[in-house]
Amino acid sequence: MPSVLARPRPVLRLVPTLLVAGALALGVTACGSDSDESASASTSTAAGSTTAAFPVTIKHAQGSTTIKSEPKRVVALGWSDQDPLLALGVKPVGYTEWFNEEPGGVFPWAEKAAAGGTPAEKVATTDQIDYEKLAAARPDLILALYDEIDGPTYEKLSKIAPVVANDPKYDGFGTTWQDLTITTGKAVGREPQARKLVSDLEGRFTKLRADHPEWSKETLVMMADLVNGNFSVFSPQDAKTRFFAGLGFKTTPKFLDGKFKTGENTTIISAEDVSLLDVDRLAWTSDPVLVGKLRKNQLYNTLNVVKDGRVSYLDYTKAPFTGAAVTFNTVLSIPYALDRVLPQLIAAKQPSR
Repeated sequence: MPSVLARPRPVLRLVPTLLVAGALALGVTACGSDSDESASASTSTAAGSTTAAFPVTIKHAQGSTTIKSEPKRVVALGWSDQDPLLALGVKPVGYTEWFNEEPGGVFPWAEKAAAGGTPAEKVATTDQIDYEKLAAARPDLILALYDEIDGPTYEKLSKIAPVVANDPKYDGFGTTWQDLTITTGKAVGREPQARKLVSDLEGRFTKLRADHPEWSKETLVMMADLVNGNFSVFSPQDAKTRFFAGLGFKTTPKFLDGKFKTGENTTIISAEDVSLLDVDRLAWTSDPVLVGKLRKNQLYNTLNVVKDGRVSYLDYTKAPFTGAAVTFNTVLSIPYALDRVLPQLIAAKQPSR
């Protein structure tokens, strides 16, 4: 899997000096006036009063933030934060480009929710924040939930608008889709709707586990990449691993115990230890280049799990973007992913016991 998805989690974003200076110059006035917010309400928020939900204070990894009134212009700075916003009827004015350069960060599963209005402006990539563009979007709230911003970055962003950072219970990129959805709901005054979305989707997972009790006896390892003959594996906190854990699979085999340092979402399994990967199932979020490398790797192809076809290759680079949906693992992308992944899991040969 290319480094844009499989690299260790970033501790901070690299910000060009000129962008920082421009942002700080704009930051004092960037939050906008009440009249600005009123005029732009139709741009980022669906109709409906949420006045009773405010003020609300949300604790996060960088402290706590009080949101005094309903946000009208929300920047989704977290890598997939646009999805729970869209699911709640809130169209962000800015987003972080993660991969594939999908306009507005909108993939097929989010197209219906994002339809109409002005597309969000790209204000950041996974490597840097464009503070000038972010400030020019005139946000009154910045969400950095599926992210891991550091203290200095938080302070700079806070000069532009109130910021809600990642949940302190998890690594920056380890927050569950449930918590991402509910925290987003609190931030925009739609917590009841958020909890309903979570409850409905959890119900689908519950039914799938009941329909496939055999999966609870199977170990599935979420694979990341093949580099210099060595294999990398995603951590149990990674969103993609959580997707399969939600289906009932065991995703924490003993050979991964103690392998992941705080803040890291991948670990290396050396070529000499490749037999450890001969578990019940493997899953890869992949592209054609990676699949080509795997097909040529002799050690990999000696594994029974590979020879028996108990491997899911989920391409994220082209339609239908199944791998991307699993990678996002949001309240919007999960139903789309399930519709495309389940047939593969069900059709695969069952492991012999």
